[in-house]
Amino acid sequence: MKQIYQITIILLLITFQSYSQTQETAILYFKDGDSIEGFASIKNNKIKFKISADDKADNWNYENIKKVKFIGFDIVQTYEYIKLNSFDDPKLLELIVEGDVNLYKEEKVQFLTHPNITNKTAVSTHGTNNLNSYAYQTEQYRELFYVKRKKDQYPTYINSGILSNWKKSTINFFADCDFLVKKIKDNKYGFNQINEIVEFYNEICLGE
Repeated sequence: MKQIYQITIILLLITFQSYSQTQETAILYFKDGDSIEGFASIKNNKIKFKISADDKADNWNYENIKKVKFIGFDIVQTYEYIKLNSFDDPKLLELIVEGDVNLYKEEKVQFLTHPNITNKTAVSTHGTNNLNSYAYQTEQYRELFYVKRKKDQYPTYINSGILSNWKKSTINFFADCDFLVKKIKDNKYGFNQINEIVEFYNEICLGE
């Protein structure tokens, strides 16, 4: 039972850190070019912002805001509103690499249901007391990566992961750099090194 409590606390901490930035020193960038410093947090694709720590936070979204930059002691994180397609509203994505090609990251959580888990803390799927009818639900976090040239209207999704076809989509996007394509084909880069691939392209391929 003690182990279950510990796992629950860990999951709550991960969820809080990933999906609701704590109030941090930040710079809010408006679409008209203005910016303002204060304190901000992110929740449900919206930015809660206030000028001083004692103020009441206001909600901002993609209609007026371009991006927000969090400034910590040893790290700076930038989140930018990016329109992924012609149908959905812009989403706040973390800017990982900035240059002629930008790399963005989106964090998603999936709830996985595992049936027939004989655990008294599980949730029944049939409303009975039979342990065999119980299902245990866990959270799985995924990181989705997008690359976007400045001229592109929408970013390109890079399928990152061992079982995904990330190599094909990456090679197609960077097809104008033969040297980089060869390094990817020769397995010089893995699926978890997309940031290094983008940096190489911006610094080497476009610097030729």
